[in-house]
Amino acid sequence: MIFLSRRHAYIEANFQLYSNKQLADRLNISEKDVQVILSDLGIRRRKKDKDRLSESPPPPYTAEAGRPSGLTSLVKADFWVSAFAALCALAIYVITLAPTVSGEDSGELITAAYTLGVAHPPGYPLWCLLGKLFTLVPIGTVAARVNFMSAFFAALAVFVVSLIIIKTTKNRLAGFAGALFLAFSSEFWEQSIIAEVYGLNSFLVVLAVFLLLLWYQHRRPKPLMAFALVFGLGLCNHNTMMLLGPVFLGFVLFIDPKFWFRWKLYLTCTIIAVSCLAIYAYLPIRSAVNPPVDWGNPETWDGFRDHVTRAQYSFATKENPHTASRLLGQLWAFVKLYAWEFGPWLCWMPLLGVVALWKREKTILAFLFTIGLVTSLGIIWATNFDIDRQSLWLNNVFWIPAYIMAAIGAGIGLDWIEGQQWPRIPAKRVVWGLALAMVASPFLLNFAHNSKRYYFYAHDFGKNTLLSMDENAIYFPTADHATFPVLYYQAVEGMRPDIALANIYGYPEESLYADMPEDIRQGFGPIPNAGQEHFIEKWIIEHTDRPVYFTRKRDMRDLPDYEIVEHGLIFAVRKKDDPTELTPPWDNYRWYSLDPDETQGELTADSILADGHYMRGRSWLQEGDQKKALLAFDIAAKLGPESKETMNNLGSACAEYGLTEKAMEYYKQCIELAPDYAMARKNLGQIYLGQGDVNNALLQFEA
Repeated sequence: MIFLSRRHAYIEANFQLYSNKQLADRLNISEKDVQVILSDLGIRRRKKDKDRLSESPPPPYTAEAGRPSGLTSLVKADFWVSAFAALCALAIYVITLAPTVSGEDSGELITAAYTLGVAHPPGYPLWCLLGKLFTLVPIGTVAARVNFMSAFFAALAVFVVSLIIIKTTKNRLAGFAGALFLAFSSEFWEQSIIAEVYGLNSFLVVLAVFLLLLWYQHRRPKPLMAFALVFGLGLCNHNTMMLLGPVFLGFVLFIDPKFWFRWKLYLTCTIIAVSCLAIYAYLPIRSAVNPPVDWGNPETWDGFRDHVTRAQYSFATKENPHTASRLLGQLWAFVKLYAWEFGPWLCWMPLLGVVALWKREKTILAFLFTIGLVTSLGIIWATNFDIDRQSLWLNNVFWIPAYIMAAIGAGIGLDWIEGQQWPRIPAKRVVWGLALAMVASPFLLNFAHNSKRYYFYAHDFGKNTLLSMDENAIYFPTADHATFPVLYYQAVEGMRPDIALANIYGYPEESLYADMPEDIRQGFGPIPNAGQEHFIEKWIIEHTDRPVYFTRKRDMRDLPDYEIVEHGLIFAVRKKDDPTELTPPWDNYRWYSLDPDETQGELTADSILADGHYMRGRSWLQEGDQKKALLAFDIAAKLGPESKETMNNLGSACAEYGLTEKAMEYYKQCIELAPDYAMARKNLGQIYLGQGDVNNALLQFEA
């Protein structure tokens, strides 16, 4: 592989002025070598060009002369280098690809793609349509095919990032290293090997940036019209493109302040972008046929508007106030996450890119820096997230565009280092060593954590949960890892279609209480609140003859004739006078691994094993084996040390079976983790009250 050297750059900058012989003499190489470099650059001299060459000697060969500012035109070799970087990334993604359904939204998104359904807000119509095409590939499981879609588009994003760096620096080594610096970063890699929307989103974002830079260089209409197409498609995939819209518009207006003289061009671009929004017609069209995933009922205008604008999730940005101390905590959390994306020893590399662009091309610096700023600080302000493990895990994906800009900056920084004078050390040795570190360091740092080659946690949990239930059951899951794998195996793999998933969308399915009197139902909003959900659950239990199961221990005080008991990984609701004995399904379960050390800190895997050990501990308490139970609880606590729900559940289980001291220990850990968690304080207060410690009880009740 031939990377662009200073000789290449110098010859590219001066070949129109000087002959091959003049260039060869100054560079101290042969004319044949000059011809090879010209061929590598895709340059062919014509006879009349040779006749016009100056006979004056070329200027001194310096780093500055060999590195003109601005953007370079790409040649065939640049595309080959970028393609090689993309293939390297794709090969690693395939090796580490999840073989089946994984965590987060994986099961829901795979099902939406396979059945052409409506995914969670904003619906991701473009992703679902493309996902359907990938499900037609006759290799591997349906889940693996959709997982590969993420790898494919992520590799394309790596390809474009490499081109952006080369176009900005004329340095192929910088483009190659910077692209793989991104490819093997923690979050980008993780989202590239599971069924998620961020691989496609990354590709559309960087392609939009590349096309705008191409337009900036040549000021021709075709790149701008292509950008409008990509931008419109991006709006149909993820809200990030909407956030970046003002940045892109500001860049265009800055470059072309007299845009009104070209109003026809800009009107055409607007029409192209707006026309792409027709893809959103997919949502009401597919919702009308009631696919297995039909989130938000976007058949009506209100449902469509709320779904596309993510109204269901608006509470997340409003429930906490914006304060200076909260913002500082969020910024520090982001800085720590960013540092570990690439490794703290190399996370400073983008700063060198800032220095290089400041000296050479401030316009490009302002453009890329603003994108990074909007997709980091802007998202921090918009989401106003809590600083706990789950919130950070969920929000880190939104910062991927910022990490992409950082990788571009790192590649430009590598090129800047090559242009510096290094005492006693050859510059080439420094640059190649740093380039190797940019590729190897994030790869070695993140491989073990990101590899999902043997990831079967969601697969095992979903199948074992389905095995736990009797025929024709109603199932109330309460977390994504308890819902979406089951949904996938039902709708895609055809397992247990007799079971009704009662709350796929986070609230009870209307068909299960369709017979409820209309005067009662009228009081419910489009999305029932917690009290209404509890009432609906009660009504369904009292008015069905189907078995009912929950993944949490439901409060049964409003159902005095019923009880809820452990049944493997879930809880079964049954009448108190029911003489039927439940056979624990533990012996029927199959697990690929239950070793906590093998989860590599992946949140879904930790949550699944924590739930499994928690429920196994409860069953041992029921059997009277406290030693085994407490050991299982301690493993669950180790897996979920930052989960307030896990710690509270462990405390409640211990309190229920009379292990008061252990219960207090878990409750206190929970409160230390989340001081505002009212349920844990209430539970701890109840224990103090039972011990006659009124003062401490009141402290917990009033906190």
